[in-house]
Amino acid sequence: MVAFTRRGGSSSGERQILSIQKKIFTIFAIVLIFLFLCALRLRASLAEQYSVSSSPKDIAKTKIVSTEIKSSVNSNRPIQVAYAISLIKCSDKQSSTSGLIDAATVLRHSVHQTSVRNPNSGSKYDYKMYAIVHKKAESCSHLLGDLGYHIIVKDSPVQTSEIRGDYLRKNVHKEWCCGADEFVKLYAYTIHDHPIVVHTDIDFMYAQPMDDLFDAMLLPHDSDEGKAARGKVELEYQDKRQSMPEDIQAYLTRDYHQVIPGRKAAFQAGFIVLRPNQKVFEKYLEVIREGNYVEGFSRENGWGGKGYGGVVGSMAMQGLPAYYYDEIAPNTSVELNGCRYNHMGANIFYDNVPNFIRKYKDLHGKCRRNVEGCEDCRETDMSLIKNIHFTNCSGCKEGAEQCTGKNDHIDPRTADYDHCMEVARTWHEMRNDLEQKIVALTGNDKVLSEGQKGTYKKDVFMGHCDADGQIGYVPIAVSKEDVAITVKKIWKESK
Repeated sequence: MVAFTRRGGSSSGERQILSIQKKIFTIFAIVLIFLFLCALRLRASLAEQYSVSSSPKDIAKTKIVSTEIKSSVNSNRPIQVAYAISLIKCSDKQSSTSGLIDAATVLRHSVHQTSVRNPNSGSKYDYKMYAIVHKKAESCSHLLGDLGYHIIVKDSPVQTSEIRGDYLRKNVHKEWCCGADEFVKLYAYTIHDHPIVVHTDIDFMYAQPMDDLFDAMLLPHDSDEGKAARGKVELEYQDKRQSMPEDIQAYLTRDYHQVIPGRKAAFQAGFIVLRPNQKVFEKYLEVIREGNYVEGFSRENGWGGKGYGGVVGSMAMQGLPAYYYDEIAPNTSVELNGCRYNHMGANIFYDNVPNFIRKYKDLHGKCRRNVEGCEDCRETDMSLIKNIHFTNCSGCKEGAEQCTGKNDHIDPRTADYDHCMEVARTWHEMRNDLEQKIVALTGNDKVLSEGQKGTYKKDVFMGHCDADGQIGYVPIAVSKEDVAITVKKIWKESK
């Protein structure tokens, strides 16, 4: 009886244990199945969110998962924006030793001053400098490397012989500056280690941070923060604010001072803010290789026969991006106020040449943007300007360091002399700020005694000019050791 009871009790206990084990196994299986289904759903969601379409109109809608954003979030480091320039040749005046070094130095210092590395800037974004160097200019690119620019040496992404369109293939080499070599700028789209790339010409300077642009690009368009950022972006056409793309892929400005009545405005190739995207880069190359560029100055000339031609640079990086963002990937870019961003102090009214045909008397004095109330960039208050492109006001293409101080060297048809002197002074103030910091750090008084010994228009050029023109320019007087200290101590470059 006892034995029976003991065996019976033991058998009942074993059944209870087996029952509990089955329940545990069932629960565990359910949990695994649930987790598996969640993983599948998450994978599908991510695939949909970050998929890349091969349709041209969808290319720029691609959402890139940026390793830079991920690492910044995980480590609380600021997001790092790539700032790039392109060096295409070493033989022009801008790429002479003093011109190249000083322009690149002041440009980099202006980036630093408007970044998170300068606590007084108010910016939350970090930066990294790049120089996209055409292989023809590799011999002088070490000058940029010494300044902390990360050098990317490339050949032209499309060779002239690859272009199928006869007119473009036979004539692109004549285009202003560099012909087909200028397409090397497109490699900015392939700098994938950063969520945003800012590409400019070397004769450029930043006056204020661009956090509003970056925030509007990176934050969800329907979030409170994203909406606030979008509301602060200064547009060329204010009535287009409500139609801003949900996924902004580029900011650009237009060369309105070149516009002929009835023609399309070209892209201003000295400044663009973009999201790196390999598909966009490849699509650009397809367009170039196709070479569908129509000769002439009519409304049907230029890229795709759509009117994107007939102006300086239209066969290269003035006409091509305008055609791309208007026709190939519409509603993916935002046009910024050209008086505030990429400021050139240019006349954008139908007042005179260039490209104003006198027979259009009814247009005289009207805005080349074909809107009322156009802002006159020759009168824009300096406090409103975010960044400056020293091309129109310098009287030439060499940039702010050319000591253009004579009234007759500034074309009154396209610029205002007094405003241009204000614009030039901002560059020399930026250079002076760097010089003062170098002296404070190194004790090298020659930076000022030799670098600011000029007497020509000191109220504008701050001792950096001895006479008018390039011949009068006084280069920055720093040693190689001073440069190394500047990169490490002032610009806080870790590598």
